[in-house]
Amino acid sequence: MINAGSSRQRVVIYPISRAQETQGRALVNWVATRKTDEGRPMPPQDWTYTARREEVLAAFAAFAFDFLDVPALIRGAEVVYQYPMVDRDPLPSWDFGGVTLLGDAAHPMHPVGGNGASQAILDARVLAWELASQPMVEAAVAGYDARRRPPTAAVVQSNRRAGPHRCQDLVEQRAPDGFAHLADVVSRQELEQIAADYKRVAGFEVESLNSRPSLSIQ
Repeated sequence: MINAGSSRQRVVIYPISRAQETQGRALVNWVATRKTDEGRPMPPQDWTYTARREEVLAAFAAFAFDFLDVPALIRGAEVVYQYPMVDRDPLPSWDFGGVTLLGDAAHPMHPVGGNGASQAILDARVLAWELASQPMVEAAVAGYDARRRPPTAAVVQSNRRAGPHRCQDLVEQRAPDGFAHLADVVSRQELEQIAADYKRVAGFEVESLNSRPSLSIQ
């Protein structure tokens, strides 16, 4: 995959079809994001809302690289959809007695590091474990809330600060006119620290995972 740009403006591109690859072709999914001006009306929160292709091309005209022509991808797409990237403040509780929340309903977040989906999967694992382990649904919901709400709130807050993409923001800030060697702009230790910080917040840290009790039900 390719992630180019910064929090101000970026493209994320990756292939999605093994069948196309076997034919020497590539079916790709691309996402182009750009911060809007303060007070500018946002597009509807509708997955079927289409964008004006000319506006997208104008915004990303500079993303033509020797290894990838992003404007050509935009021109070649059958349709370009537009929707706002929004999150919500963490909730004080998901516990409504016999009812609870999960996934995007519980913690809508900016899509950083695949955590919109992965945190929902973790929600489901923990909720299933609690339901199988507790004598009453209310107790299971309370246990699930206590275990999952604080860590997902931390991910929401980290994603607002760009999460692991802070490395790109750092490079753009230090070298707005470009650079010849990445090491002249940001050290390997800084990059590794940014990655380690996010792994810890999102629950991907290897030592923590290996020492965590199993979620399997015996």
